[in-house]
Amino acid sequence: MREMKEEIKNLFTRERILRLAAFSIDILVLALILSLCTLTLGKPNFAAARREMDAIVQITDFEARQAQTEVAVAAFSRAYNLSVAVWLGYEVLTQLALGGQTVGKKLCGLRIVSRRPSEGRLKTLSRLTLRTLVKGLCLILFQGFPIFIAWFYILANSSNCAGYDLLAGTKVVARRERRRAKDSGGAPAPQKAM
Repeated sequence: MREMKEEIKNLFTRERILRLAAFSIDILVLALILSLCTLTLGKPNFAAARREMDAIVQITDFEARQAQTEVAVAAFSRAYNLSVAVWLGYEVLTQLALGGQTVGKKLCGLRIVSRRPSEGRLKTLSRLTLRTLVKGLCLILFQGFPIFIAWFYILANSSNCAGYDLLAGTKVVARRERRRAKDSGGAPAPQKAM
């Protein structure tokens, strides 16, 4: 029993909790942005997709039910794909504007950096954009499932990197550790990957 408690404790490290908190904050920001888009533009319209899905159960004819299912799936796909596009825009723009941070990462003291510290700013920003595009592509192709795989992968490796971090050559580091070292007058502490 003690070993199991120790394994669970090692699973939920400070770094992993901070990444999950940053992700949760970004989801809340995205929900706010999507709500504003729906209120002002009427899109993405998940309510319409839900109405189309609810209409399926009212239909008894097989062919009509099949046609209504296709309408419902198309309505959901439009709303989902637009939501992913808004999320991609949010993540890319905030990372470019905040130097590798989203709102959630900034509030949690995290930053995305290149695994090659000697790279120039333009190449690093390209890596950040590639990282987001890989995540977005997975969300569109697999309807969100890869995000769960990415989180499990973060829990399974010691560097706390998701698969999209490995593909893009990026890592998430704690900014507070660097700032503490600078404030104390010493050399900057090495950035701990999250």
